[in-house]
Amino acid sequence: MIFKSMRIGTRLSVSFMALLAMLFLIASVSLSQLQNLRSITQHIVDMRMQLVTLSNTANQHALQAANCLLKLLQTEDRKMRIPLYAEMDAKLRDLESDVAEIDILQTAMNSSWQLDSLNIAREAYNDAFLITVETIELQGLKDAQFHFEEITNSALDNLLQEISRLTLNQQSKMKSELKELREKESNARTLILSLAGVALLFGAGLSFIITRNIVKPLRKAVGVAESIAQGDLTLAIHKEAAGEMESLLQSLRTMRDSISQREGKILKLAYEDSLTGLPNRAHFLELLAGTSANATGMVAVLDINRFALINNALGYAIGDQILLAIADRLEESRLPPTLTARLWGDKFAFLLDSADARIAAKFARSLLAVLQNPITLAGQKLDIEGSIGIALYPADGSEASELLRKAEAASRFAKLRHLEFAYSSDAPVQPAREQFSLIGEMRKAMERNEFIVYYQPKLHLVDDTVHSAEALLRWHHPERGLIPPSTFIPFAEQTGFIREITPWIIEKIIQQSAEWQTHGVSMRPAVNLSTLDLVNPELVRHISRLLTLYKLKPDRIGFEITESALMEEPELAIKNLNELAELGVKLSIDDFGSGQASLSYLKILPVNELKIDREFVTSVADSPKNAAIVRSTIMLCHELNLTVVAEGAETNEELEWLKGNWCDFVQGYAIAQPMPSDEFTEWVVAFRRRKQLF
Repeated sequence: MIFKSMRIGTRLSVSFMALLAMLFLIASVSLSQLQNLRSITQHIVDMRMQLVTLSNTANQHALQAANCLLKLLQTEDRKMRIPLYAEMDAKLRDLESDVAEIDILQTAMNSSWQLDSLNIAREAYNDAFLITVETIELQGLKDAQFHFEEITNSALDNLLQEISRLTLNQQSKMKSELKELREKESNARTLILSLAGVALLFGAGLSFIITRNIVKPLRKAVGVAESIAQGDLTLAIHKEAAGEMESLLQSLRTMRDSISQREGKILKLAYEDSLTGLPNRAHFLELLAGTSANATGMVAVLDINRFALINNALGYAIGDQILLAIADRLEESRLPPTLTARLWGDKFAFLLDSADARIAAKFARSLLAVLQNPITLAGQKLDIEGSIGIALYPADGSEASELLRKAEAASRFAKLRHLEFAYSSDAPVQPAREQFSLIGEMRKAMERNEFIVYYQPKLHLVDDTVHSAEALLRWHHPERGLIPPSTFIPFAEQTGFIREITPWIIEKIIQQSAEWQTHGVSMRPAVNLSTLDLVNPELVRHISRLLTLYKLKPDRIGFEITESALMEEPELAIKNLNELAELGVKLSIDDFGSGQASLSYLKILPVNELKIDREFVTSVADSPKNAAIVRSTIMLCHELNLTVVAEGAETNEELEWLKGNWCDFVQGYAIAQPMPSDEFTEWVVAFRRRKQLF
């Protein structure tokens, strides 16, 4: 328990210190044993070798003394025997000294070998030796020689045998002791290995304890972290560790709780509208997507009418209070929808299971009835009205996003037509999905020069000449071929890419007009300006720079403006048109009669020309109503000093009727279809040559 309560650093320090202590003990014991063995070995070798050396030396001294005696036995001259006596006495003294040292070493070594027999043999040899010497001096060499051979030589052999036995005994002792030392060495090795094994087991046990007390909690911490990473915030974290591990687990608990709280907030933000507390668009789509494939039902979208005006007049705070009041009414109304949600702004969505067109209509009327009573805010009573769009599934689609998109389109249609509600089938058909993919390709198309300007001539009916044309943009896609402008121009306007297309095409027509002028072809091209172009503050400056760059007079180009383009920001649009008129370019109102502009615009717009929409020109020779509209428009324009262009003339009968009713210009397939600049130039040259011939 004490070890578990220690910090990780303390545990590791204690463990390594214990392991180092074991290793130090092993090293100390090993060195002590090895030092002892070395000392004993050295002592044994030194003592035994000294004994052997002394034995050999004693043997040599005995032999040398015997040699001296033999020389005496062979020397008859007494004077010559004197040095031999001295030499012989010295060798005998050396022999006695050797035996004395052997005795001392034996005593020091506590040897069990007895030297009595050696001393007896040595004394017997000395006695026999002295008798032989005395016999030499007293009885003569012959008797002395006899005594030597019979007694002294035998005593010498006995002495030499005793010395040899001593030497052999010492060698045997040395072998025995060396064997004993090897056993001790083996025992020491066994002891060292045992201690090493104990240290290894101790280290393994220590490692196991450390692993169990550190790695196990770490594993649990990793498991908790992985569960948190996988989104499981319910896993219990028990207190089973101490020190740093407990701090780590506590940090994981805190992190898990914080993440859980944040996820709760994020989930609330992701699926709940922050203002009203209703489910939001994401929640609505998720629930709608989870409906059964075989289910039937209704998706409805409520769009509050004039809500932008209320925001602008009373402020956004009042607008938010209105939305809260509407949400409260929807909650209190107890209407039958499965889900009520706020999409964004002033739009609310409703999901109703098992609903058909009849039930949907009944629900829409009930919903509008809930909003019928005025809402009182800041002392003012505000009437709330709405337009509802309805999409039925599976008739109008099966995908959640598609159903909601169609319901929103139907609500816009109902709002535009001032209807209480409209079905998705009533709203205009939405563009195909493949058309949306063209949006991302338009920028690349401009970089790859896939856009081409076509020109369609305008015939002057009074003198049958062509001096103007409309510039039309075409897209030659490398895979899809020629893409009509009605397919991509609306998307260019919605995405704002028209701001890049218009400057490009304006420069193209100015450059082309200057080129025609250089080649003696008098032609004024005109191009359409969109709503975004008309409110672009750089439009007039850009056109002026291009006219200066290509040295072209302003009246050699024209611009056509649709009625709908004036409706977005009429004041800014009229300002830019006045600046264009002051610059000197020709201005036309395009598609007159198809938009919602009033005739009052004709009084204030600085235009030179009006183009009647093809809707009225088609069948003008056969339709009295079309004829009346076109005739009255021509007369009105002439009274206002405007020239008139009839668009979409396709038959000779229409041409003759327009000419007979004093229309100024005509444009359509009856004259020529749009052509690239090269073909158009050739067509104009051929047209004028043909007129000269006739």
